[in-house]
Amino acid sequence: MRRPFRKPILAIFAVCIIIACIAGSFAVAAEHDTGRQPGASGSPEVSERPTMTEETAPAVPKTFDKQAEAASGTAAGTVVDAVAATREGPQGDDAAAPAEDAAGEQKSSAPKVKLFGTVEFKRPLSSLPGWIDLLQRNKANHIFSLDQVFKKNVTWKIFQDGSKGKKSLELLRHVNAFWNTWPYKTDIVNWGKEDYWAIPMEFLKKSGDCEDYAIVKYFSLKELGVPAEDMRIVVVRDTVRNLAHAVLVVYLDDNAYVLDNVSSAVLPHSRVRQYSPQYSINERSRWAHIKGRTLN
Repeated sequence: MRRPFRKPILAIFAVCIIIACIAGSFAVAAEHDTGRQPGASGSPEVSERPTMTEETAPAVPKTFDKQAEAASGTAAGTVVDAVAATREGPQGDDAAAPAEDAAGEQKSSAPKVKLFGTVEFKRPLSSLPGWIDLLQRNKANHIFSLDQVFKKNVTWKIFQDGSKGKKSLELLRHVNAFWNTWPYKTDIVNWGKEDYWAIPMEFLKKSGDCEDYAIVKYFSLKELGVPAEDMRIVVVRDTVRNLAHAVLVVYLDDNAYVLDNVSSAVLPHSRVRQYSPQYSINERSRWAHIKGRTLN
């Protein structure tokens, strides 16, 4: 017996299979265009929070570390939240900042460098009251007077005179090496508490830990003429030692250089690959830092 409808049925079935394959290809392409791996949730990869694993490790204050969630976007670390945060405008002290300071910031030579390979989002300082308090304490206890003795017979005038004529990178090495001669001391030893950010006057008397080195280098370079807008104290996670850390970063000649208390070498940030920045600060602003595959 002949089966007249067999061939048309097979043809229709084949056409359906072809249509299904084409539709599947468009779905995969759509996921790829949105920056996701096929079947993934679409959430960007973000840098991890620092984890302290050594009792003697350079400690980032817990007060500041808790505020790092706000400074680094949100606890979830989503890019959407971080972008939205940048649109809220100045708050607190930043809203009342002098106009001349804002004008000076526009003249900054700091380039558009992706610090340690991250994308950054600028935010005001209002969520870091501990840092604002440190700035106020430092103004009330200024140490950079000509007759101020820093070490043995080295006064600020002597140090200042020894810094004259040095080229920019040479000056960074000079300041970094000088302050790195101070011994490392934990906040527990110095202050009887886990977390304390010392002003330069306190560092002169007792020395300090990682963030204290970064702070005294920051203010020393500022006194020597480096614009505050070209410097940041950066709270990082050392991915090799698996601990929290802090360094000073100075923007110079379309690059960013790292001044670290663990080394007298001043290296460009691209050569210090073990550091994953959480947030950075100076006297004007703070920045959240996010790593993600979908960000260019």
